[in-house]
Amino acid sequence: MAEVLLHAEDLGKTYGTVAKTVALTGVSFDLQGGEFASIIGQSGSGKSTLLNLIGLLDTPTTGRVALNGHDTAVANRKQRAALRNDFIGFVFQFHYLLPEFSVLENVLMPGRIAGVSAADLRPRAEEVLTLLGLEGLESKNANDLSGGQKQRVAIARALMNRPALVLADEPTGNLDTLNTNAVYKLFRELNRELGTAFMIVTHDRSVAQQTDRILEVQDGRLLHDVRSSYVKTAAPEEVELDQAAALSV
Repeated sequence: MAEVLLHAEDLGKTYGTVAKTVALTGVSFDLQGGEFASIIGQSGSGKSTLLNLIGLLDTPTTGRVALNGHDTAVANRKQRAALRNDFIGFVFQFHYLLPEFSVLENVLMPGRIAGVSAADLRPRAEEVLTLLGLEGLESKNANDLSGGQKQRVAIARALMNRPALVLADEPTGNLDTLNTNAVYKLFRELNRELGTAFMIVTHDRSVAQQTDRILEVQDGRLLHDVRSSYVKTAAPEEVELDQAAALSV
């Protein structure tokens, strides 16, 4: 059995001091290494708040998060940032690329933040870009890419530090159906080939049903945590990374 990668225990988040807003209450679950899971819920249900807590982008009001055995409740700000950079990759609805930088420079950014030289990072960056069908675009300015290409660059950036876990917050919210399907095929292939765990936030139940596990959040609480009743078993040719070409639209 795979080891527990992420342990969330009784997580709660309240905003405000006078007029308080309870965004999350009593959420507990474990995520094992290599799992392919999704978080679903309506807008305002608390799913993005939950992602921010387990991604160490925010701190819980109650409860704790342990990442790869490290109790983040006793970690200071610097230690939390180091854990986040070492173990987690992020993909958001908006790609958040630096428009004035090239594709390669954007992908190198997590490693540069970790203090590694560009020369040492470049072979890894080129490997990831090739994996995602972006070879030959290294010097292209991020502003000159299509929407699908920008999202693939964001995925490449998320993989640069070889994270054990990728957290994706509505990663296809700005993409059409063709590109949405291509992104999820990429995620699935990366999960299978690299053993990277994925936790994907979405409001689309049909998308969530393509994952192996669905955590449903409602009114700030974990309503359901079930294995998907529908897991598509695709033919090998359907999930090959060559399908990333569809994302060039």
